[in-house]
Amino acid sequence: MTSRKPPDPASVIEPNYFSNWGDLWYPKLANKLLEPASRVMFLTPNLVTIASFLLYVLASILIVCGGKWVVPAALILAFSYVIDCLDGQLARYTGKTSVIGDYLDKTLDVFKIGIINAAMAIAAYHLTGGIYYFLLGFTSCFGFLFRYYIKLETMFGAINRDRDYLDKSRERRRALYEELEARRLKPKTFKQQLGWQWIRHRAVFALDEAEHVTFGAIAVLADRPDLWCWLFGVGQICIAIFRLIERGTQLVRRPETLTDPMRK
Repeated sequence: MTSRKPPDPASVIEPNYFSNWGDLWYPKLANKLLEPASRVMFLTPNLVTIASFLLYVLASILIVCGGKWVVPAALILAFSYVIDCLDGQLARYTGKTSVIGDYLDKTLDVFKIGIINAAMAIAAYHLTGGIYYFLLGFTSCFGFLFRYYIKLETMFGAINRDRDYLDKSRERRRALYEELEARRLKPKTFKQQLGWQWIRHRAVFALDEAEHVTFGAIAVLADRPDLWCWLFGVGQICIAIFRLIERGTQLVRRPETLTDPMRK
């Protein structure tokens, strides 16, 4: 009986056309750890997920401590997201995907957002004495979670109207991946190249988890958690309002577009 040959490590990186801005490069860093990680007998994808979460908690504690701990905090924060990208790759590479693994990954990702918002708000308060930074931290967390709620309610509404909605969404995503991959390989004029770069990098404005980590690490190193709180406190609410209007418009006027990959 022959053993299953693992796939090419690069093939288990999910396409990033509809992912976070940071997913253009964090998963590539994680991919370099994939083969060594797969050779560790006791290391499962779920353990990697939990390790990433614990590193995130450690980084947040160091952010609150400040002072000499800011450099370790920034490094651990960035590394925790690299490890977060590793769990899914390891699951696909080793064939150890599971329902509980997907559940842990998704729920702990959201939990992390609350933790870093709290840490940055406390750090900003220590730096400036402004108690309103706690409000900004709460606003950032609420805006992020409200975006999730808008996405889920939109999907539930679409499923209630069309029982085949999820199958259609999967087919639409697959078709768009093929279309965009062909577009990536096609020679481009300067104008077309600009348009392509906008497609690849516009997700930076979504302020998702990768942006929390990347801008958080920069803010910690620069000793400006206050600016981070303003960016995410105001930004998350603005994005949530935009999504609220966008999804409502789609539901009423353009329901056919709801099968496109839906960002929170």
